[in-house]
Amino acid sequence: MTSVSLAPFIAGFGIGSLVLNLIFFVIQKNQIFTTKKQLAWILTFTTTVTVTVASLPYMYQLFRHNLDITKLVYSDTFSVMICGFFESYLFWDLAIGLRYYKSTFDPFTGYFHHSFYLLLVFFCASKGLSAIFVLFCIMELPTIVLAIGSIRKDLRKDWLFASCFFSTRLLLHVILIYRFYKYSPDRLVWKLIVSSFPLHIYWFSSFIKQQKRLRKQRKQQKLVELE
Repeated sequence: MTSVSLAPFIAGFGIGSLVLNLIFFVIQKNQIFTTKKQLAWILTFTTTVTVTVASLPYMYQLFRHNLDITKLVYSDTFSVMICGFFESYLFWDLAIGLRYYKSTFDPFTGYFHHSFYLLLVFFCASKGLSAIFVLFCIMELPTIVLAIGSIRKDLRKDWLFASCFFSTRLLLHVILIYRFYKYSPDRLVWKLIVSSFPLHIYWFSSFIKQQKRLRKQRKQQKLVELE
């Protein structure tokens, strides 16, 4: 790993700060969304769409070279800027969230997650691993589905979320963990990739428990209706 210029990172952070604040406060001031739950997903939806789209060129390179991770670009100007943009989201989601939707923050998936990723994203950008981080942003795809369903309940599709989550944050993640473990000359890169996997397992297991609980509630409701 080599240190890189952080000028694109700072630029990305500045652009992200401007765009995210503008979008949030236009929506909030015009009362387009009114509940705290809806407001809590505005910045997340905007950011996840941005970084997921940004990951596509790097995903293309990965599959074009048949998952040969030795052919990947580890850092470039664009990916450093995207890291800066993502960093601005982590910062402003906490800052704005404490004022407008504090009650929606979970201690583990909110405060811990954002704090951990604030450090991780900056580390990746400063150590020449920004393109690898952006590559993994394809795993934000299920968050887009979750955000849409959280903002508009009628658009909630649990099966689609589960499919996207399993295919990206579990299946693809396991494949890439193996590829980087076996072929990456830098052991730290593999360790960084592994570090977020337990969180994905925790989230998916929580989702499964939620689905079981909802299914049980639906069954009980049907029994009540039959009686």
